[in-house]
Amino acid sequence: MKSFEIGVILPGIAVQRRDGIDLRAAALHAENAGLDGVWHGDHLAVGGPTLDAPIALAIAAAATTRIRIGTSVFVPAIRPVVWAAKQIATLQYVSGGRLVLGVGSGGGPAQWAAAGVPYGERGRRTDTALELLPHLLAGEATRLRDEEGSRPSNWRLPWRCRRCGSATPPVRRSGGRRGWATVGFPP
Repeated sequence: MKSFEIGVILPGIAVQRRDGIDLRAAALHAENAGLDGVWHGDHLAVGGPTLDAPIALAIAAAATTRIRIGTSVFVPAIRPVVWAAKQIATLQYVSGGRLVLGVGSGGGPAQWAAAGVPYGERGRRTDTALELLPHLLAGEATRLRDEEGSRPSNWRLPWRCRRCGSATPPVRRSGGRRGWATVGFPP
């Protein structure tokens, strides 16, 4: 029984173009090589072309059957929290329960400006996302707040993991109040 897992970051656009590979082939190669996971970063503005993490991971999920897919890391606070929950739930659904979600509040000021979110709000918005996402992902009516231009309302996302039937993802938090967290359904 192996006591650790090994994964790999999927190649970025520059590597794909240079080496003539694509995400499907890279994800399938990682699975066939016996690796445990493929990962993709969530960047909006980093000075060069990047792929959207949820879409890139959906491609990896569609190309594979066993390997876990994961974000390294997903930044929910640059999105409305319901949109973030929908992206997470969709990835969990299309991957058959193989999503491992790393969450952070990273990225420089340019990423936050591109999203129209004040850089100084990243910690508070990340804390709010970490509080609300488990409830939204469980399909619970959830009172929203901290969304620019919106008034508090109740939302539901009635998603369940196809593989395990769970509607409530566990949340593990490490580090300080604004530290890392993982949200994902059990395998």
